[in-house]
Amino acid sequence: MKSRRRNVPEGHNTIVDQCQSRTCTEEYSETIPHDLIIEIVSRLPTKSVARCRCVSKLWSSLLVHPYFTETYLTRSSASPKILFACVKDGKVSFYTSPQPDDDKASSPITATYHMNFTFDHVIDIYSPMSGLVCIRDGRILKGRKTAAMVWEICNPSTGQSVILPKMKSRKWTGATSFFGYDPTENQFKVLSMFTDNDFSSEHQVLTLSTTGKLSVRIVECGIPHCPLSDGICINGVLYYKSSTEKRVRGIMCFDVRSETFRFVKVMEPFIGAVHPQTTLVNYKGKLASVMSGWSYNFIGETCTSFVMYVVQDLEKQEWSKHNYKFAPGLIDGFFAGVTVAGELVLSPKFPSTPFYVFYCSLERKSIRRVEIQGMGGFKQVYTFVNHVEDVKLMRTV
Repeated sequence: MKSRRRNVPEGHNTIVDQCQSRTCTEEYSETIPHDLIIEIVSRLPTKSVARCRCVSKLWSSLLVHPYFTETYLTRSSASPKILFACVKDGKVSFYTSPQPDDDKASSPITATYHMNFTFDHVIDIYSPMSGLVCIRDGRILKGRKTAAMVWEICNPSTGQSVILPKMKSRKWTGATSFFGYDPTENQFKVLSMFTDNDFSSEHQVLTLSTTGKLSVRIVECGIPHCPLSDGICINGVLYYKSSTEKRVRGIMCFDVRSETFRFVKVMEPFIGAVHPQTTLVNYKGKLASVMSGWSYNFIGETCTSFVMYVVQDLEKQEWSKHNYKFAPGLIDGFFAGVTVAGELVLSPKFPSTPFYVFYCSLERKSIRRVEIQGMGGFKQVYTFVNHVEDVKLMRTV
């Protein structure tokens, strides 16, 4: 009996033909159409994908092919999740939970455990990029008595991790790093700046491509500056707050693909967008800056407030400013980002029981609290929104 096929890309037909030629897969190729296998498995959880790859050589070939992994990534991107990186006793455990729409009830949600990775001393966990997470670790390397900075890329969906090459610099008193992604070349990069008297003096880029090639190189900046905050990568551009040697505050833009820098001064009346206490976020594909605070109304009650600046055109200094005030004190947490529906998400960094995530609707000016179950006993939790699950296997060389 001949296998039925739906219309699929040319590259997919090639891998199917290759799989059909293998004698060990004849039994499977006669019973289930290959495109149907891909269609079914692309809807399964990541753990089930890993199990399906062990069914046979045919299934393994089908489920590592770019057609399948891109199909899976596309489906995951349509329903992004919240990723929790939970730290305790030298381990980082990853959980995910559905990212509910703003019109759904705030009923408790049970988080799904994925896996854990072991570290010596977690220094920072960066916002995921296309399913990968970058973790900075203070690790005791062989033959050394003091900890060295190690950057490791982890994929919570596959359990793989890759340690990036160690950066070296003889002239520095500190270092600041950012994690970025170039969607055009499909490359993940870590930008690290070694500083001298708080200002950057040497800039290095560590690259991990999907082909597994690792590289470290020095890039020229030409704009000595002091990085002021964690960055946010949007459409291949890494943004972070900074100030120049003349104490001019603004936004530094690093093009991840071309590895070039550009500084944009922020003018009044939007200088508040680069205040040290603001957080840069991706608001519906645009760069935005958010700051929370407490204010008092005319009867003296405290109210949670937010100020958000949204970039309409960074070069032309076109910003929009939005002020929001909510009902008295429901929120206790740090900004985790903005969902695709436009809700600000806040989550405690030092968890308690029960553990809550707060969703703030800017359009409706309302707050809802969602309890996340199944994540007790951790010392610290990093929360990230809009996480996608990528089952592509990283190849290393």
